[in-house]
Amino acid sequence: MEPSQKQPEPATKSRVTHYLQWSRLGKTGILRYMVGTILVLTISLFFGQVFSAVGNILIHAQTPAATIIKANFFGFVFSFLLIPVVAQILHRRPWWSIAMPFKRVNLRHFFIGLSVVLIVQATLSLVSYVMNPQNFQYSGADWSSWLPMLFISFVAFFVQAGTEEMVYRGYLTQFAHRMTGNRLVILLIPAIVFSAPHYGNISDVSGILALLPYFILGLMLGWLAFRSGSLWMPLGAHLANNWFVTMFVGNSKENLQKISLFMTSGQEFQPAQLTLSLIIFSILVILLAEFFMHRSKQVVPLPPQDRD
Repeated sequence: MEPSQKQPEPATKSRVTHYLQWSRLGKTGILRYMVGTILVLTISLFFGQVFSAVGNILIHAQTPAATIIKANFFGFVFSFLLIPVVAQILHRRPWWSIAMPFKRVNLRHFFIGLSVVLIVQATLSLVSYVMNPQNFQYSGADWSSWLPMLFISFVAFFVQAGTEEMVYRGYLTQFAHRMTGNRLVILLIPAIVFSAPHYGNISDVSGILALLPYFILGLMLGWLAFRSGSLWMPLGAHLANNWFVTMFVGNSKENLQKISLFMTSGQEFQPAQLTLSLIIFSILVILLAEFFMHRSKQVVPLPPQDRD
């Protein structure tokens, strides 16, 4: 008779290597996760609007720069601070477990996500300019205000992207993992929910085509989280994407405030062309991130016992 193989032990707090393992630690009842989902979505969407109003009271200016601060810092800072507390109070696990396997800032993962997106965005913009230079228009810049905003917007987008990552790639992805170990489901559900609040961000596009670009971005960010084992890499990537289109190369079709150095006419925002460009963008980001992760041995696989 063959000796029985030793079964892998389930995750405990001392053995956590991937942030998704926390979904099955602490208080893990399905009802708790359902309540938690309502809480984090309410906090991020409703209270975000409330604190945007606070920003309007504190900052009277209506310039694009002021609007960016009010919408992306004041609109998210309350949620940024409160959402981790949901995991602590409702699930009896550390507040940071919504985002990482252990309490450590992973700057390497953060800068991989940040640099990869900036490289891909800059490269694709350069290629687009070479192919169609008349589509780009230099907006002009008041350097005395643009340079400070470069750093202020970075902080604002850190808060905004951090909040969305904790909601969608964090809590909702952990909820999906609590229900199933199926990788496709874990990626799909949060990406679908992520796309909904972004409906209307692109002018003259409606229906499912208005959601599809954000669904693709959600899948890309979900993949980075799944492969790196924490939210630091998707946070860097998400921040870089928003920062680049706001400060460097923006598009006139986006219904978002920006002070970009260059603006494009929006011709590439035809639904089919936009979808194709985002698929190419996401594939390039994933391939480049995988290259850097493998080169620096930063891939964090989900343990076998947590895949079922």
